[in-house]
Amino acid sequence: MASWTRSRTVALFVISTMVSIGIARPPRSPGAEAVGQPKSIPLDALQFVADGKPVTNKSSEVAGFVLMADGTGPQVAVLAYAGAVVACVGQDETAEVGIPLPKQAGAFSVSARVDLVAGEAAEVEIAVEGKNVARTLRSGEAVELSVDAAASSGEPLARLISRGSGAEVAVRWREIRIETAGSSTPIALALAPKQVTCPPPIHPSLRPAMEQVMIEWDWRMQDGIGTPRDSVTYAAAVERMFEGGDHLIEDLHSGGHQIDAETAEWGSLRSEWKKLAADEKAAEVAWEKLWREVHHVRRRITLKNPLADTGPVVFVQDVPGGAYSSHIVSFHGDCARPGGGVFVLEEPGRSMRLRPLVRDQLPQGAYMSPEVSYDGRRVLFAYSEAESDPTTYGQFPDRHFHLYSVDADGGNFAQLTDGPYDDHSPCFLPNGKIAFCSSRRGGFHRCGKGPCPTHTMAICEADGSDPRVVSFHDTHEYDPAVLHDGRVLYTRWDYVDRRAVNFQHLWTVKPDGSDVRIYYGNSTLNPMGIWEAQPIPGSKRVMGTACAHHAVPAGSIVLVDVSKGIDDLKPLTRFTPDVPFYESEFPVRSRWGGRWPPEVMERLQTIRWPGHCYRSPYPLSEKYCLAAYTFDTLRGEPYKNPPHLFGLYLVDCFGNKELLYRDLNISSSWPIPLRQRDKPPVLPSALAAEGEAEGTFLLQNVYESWTPLPTERITQLRVIQVLPKTTPNMGNPSPGAARGAPGKQVLGTVPVEEDGSAHFRVPARKAVMFQALDERGRAVQTMYSLTYAQPGETVACVGCHEHGMTSPSASPSSPVAMALGRPPSVITPGPDGSLPFSYPLLVQPVLDRHCVRCHKAEMPKEQSGDVFLTGEPEAKFSKSYNALVGRVPYRDSNGPPRTSPDQYGARGSKLTTLLVEGHHDVELAAQDWERLITWMDTNALFYGTFNHEDQGRQLRGERIQGPELE
Repeated sequence: MASWTRSRTVALFVISTMVSIGIARPPRSPGAEAVGQPKSIPLDALQFVADGKPVTNKSSEVAGFVLMADGTGPQVAVLAYAGAVVACVGQDETAEVGIPLPKQAGAFSVSARVDLVAGEAAEVEIAVEGKNVARTLRSGEAVELSVDAAASSGEPLARLISRGSGAEVAVRWREIRIETAGSSTPIALALAPKQVTCPPPIHPSLRPAMEQVMIEWDWRMQDGIGTPRDSVTYAAAVERMFEGGDHLIEDLHSGGHQIDAETAEWGSLRSEWKKLAADEKAAEVAWEKLWREVHHVRRRITLKNPLADTGPVVFVQDVPGGAYSSHIVSFHGDCARPGGGVFVLEEPGRSMRLRPLVRDQLPQGAYMSPEVSYDGRRVLFAYSEAESDPTTYGQFPDRHFHLYSVDADGGNFAQLTDGPYDDHSPCFLPNGKIAFCSSRRGGFHRCGKGPCPTHTMAICEADGSDPRVVSFHDTHEYDPAVLHDGRVLYTRWDYVDRRAVNFQHLWTVKPDGSDVRIYYGNSTLNPMGIWEAQPIPGSKRVMGTACAHHAVPAGSIVLVDVSKGIDDLKPLTRFTPDVPFYESEFPVRSRWGGRWPPEVMERLQTIRWPGHCYRSPYPLSEKYCLAAYTFDTLRGEPYKNPPHLFGLYLVDCFGNKELLYRDLNISSSWPIPLRQRDKPPVLPSALAAEGEAEGTFLLQNVYESWTPLPTERITQLRVIQVLPKTTPNMGNPSPGAARGAPGKQVLGTVPVEEDGSAHFRVPARKAVMFQALDERGRAVQTMYSLTYAQPGETVACVGCHEHGMTSPSASPSSPVAMALGRPPSVITPGPDGSLPFSYPLLVQPVLDRHCVRCHKAEMPKEQSGDVFLTGEPEAKFSKSYNALVGRVPYRDSNGPPRTSPDQYGARGSKLTTLLVEGHHDVELAAQDWERLITWMDTNALFYGTFNHEDQGRQLRGERIQGPELE
């Protein structure tokens, strides 16, 4: 393929010779003939023949590129947006493309421009209605073949024939036209609607010359040459290439990398660019030649970057998303879509040759999230058996992702986990264990439909034994990766009594499950979330993907620097600014009948690839990464994505990206160098031995609050346990009026010292949240997230919603927190009916004592005010609850990300104001106030369980044992 990497010139003297004998014509001069509207020929109407046999194996279409190939024979690529076809043939091989033409009433001719894009020589022929013109085409030539034909009684067939006469060649046919007297009609190739086939068929591997064809086509689509939207000229594309390439060269030079020869060639091409730009009559063919040469040089420069010399790259082929495009179901075996395997790209950037690492060892199924050991010798991945493509999730409840391992050479294949759980996203820990995400925690997510089991952080031994949950969060967690300091970085979906869709951001935890902390974004609305975060070699920053909520994890690559803050945009650097933050800056294509809203549709003509996106970036430095990318549109709920969405690229922060591998039928994602890497330190564990039932919390100063607290005394903390949802589907059933609210129960209160410190014990392995209480026991501020302690762990924090850039003071001059001068407090239980939570037991007795005598149906309206506070069932709850809950400000899954004190609960309640100001002769005792306040501050819930039968018992005022899952 030397002709791909050296200058090629059009042999005008050869063309003139061919014109003189009637075989070829010179390129047309503008205006020589009247050019009609293009005649659109459906791609499915074309006929493909290889070595005399019909070819029917058609690949999926990727950005207008379709491959026709059977077995090991000739290959033909259709480049629809260019109205071109490329045939790849070897010695004594023939490839033929038949194009049906409309019936012609008079004499006509068919012409096409043909050249070699790879190889040295080929025989080319154009034939219509039994007449033909043929010639030998050599490297560097670009000629126009034309054949005359008489009027046709039917639809004539134009045949474009390519024959190999030596080493492998790639012959390109384009500018195909029907010519009649005085007019010329271009032939356009029309794409059919994309058909989703799952499992995707396995297509023949691309021949080396066809790999180069695909790479050039990828350049065209990136630059906008002939694209359906925002198309640009070669001249404009070259100018932009020089801009991005200059930054690349400057960066490599500053790093001391030797690219002198390429830099000199780059300079020569720049001089040629200036000459062409100054020539108003410069031909398009000259601009195309320069454009191609600049691309080839830029690719060589890119691949000479030592960071690009990754060695073999392991990755997964997969059908992205599940039964529909959602981050929620992408990790569930019951939604897994079949197809793919684990593969090794042996020479990334130089060849697309693959080595299957895992494919035939397992039945038809789905693969995801590979991981390479620190010594580069072992690969982990997740797999679920899947014989067919699900139409809805929950359809195949017996399918589950499990963890598997295999050596880098394909040996020692083993299944590590099993059981009725989804185990995925494995991560090697420095101590030899494996972290992963698992549904072993139990429970379901609280919004949307289901069943959708929750998956949280877990660990197991290196051989998969002793799998155990280490996170007791009540919703999903994703993508563990080990930071340079040994902590585990991961994504948590965190919505406790607040907006459900905005908070899938970054947290950290030690490998033993202790010291859970916010890393970035827990109060950030834009982007919606960051998945797939990885530490960057030699950097304090991490790289991840800023994603939409209602789609698979894919979007724009970002860098996160928490030294600049832990929320909003300041800590973020947009590594790929060509892609917006979907759903927070630009909508995903989802709930509009598969389309965008009208105001977006109006903008699409100015967007080259609307919905294009990246996923699974693997950082090589702060400026370079491996990643998956698609030109196609990212679909959102409730639609499926096409199986062939992503290919693998080397991407830099200067706007350059080079295709490394693409399978036209199935996505390729999660590229990771298959090599040794540095191992972070092993963090020692201070957790107690098994059997310890509690952990300890130390709060240094409750008044250190990110949102300042009122200047009044905080006397206690209320400790609230957040309960996992044990039933699928939103509102099935609801624990109270708040939409999508988690279940809760009150463990009780602990004292806060004069200096704002608190030191107390809590049950281990239970999700808890805290409220800072005033002297009357009312919540001044509430923690709208959750935490937990491992057995024997001491969890320390600075304050109440403290800014994430602070940490407990260790200065010798700092006063010791008063709470440390005594043993940790034991929780004082709350009032009856708060554990398990039960409105009928907690609140109704107060109403029965003080309110029901007036507020019941039997009383006249002037006395009851049509407010009935009896405990009789009414719809899902009781009469009194339905009457009072509207007077209490509560938060649901549409709640704000941040809160100021006194917005919610008892201190913000109209009911509190009414009772404090005096309501007839009602005088509440302290214990009555405690009951009402506890109810209002606990988000005005009614039930303390998601179990339907137990809710029925609670509605009748009966006691239950407690929630099924804690």
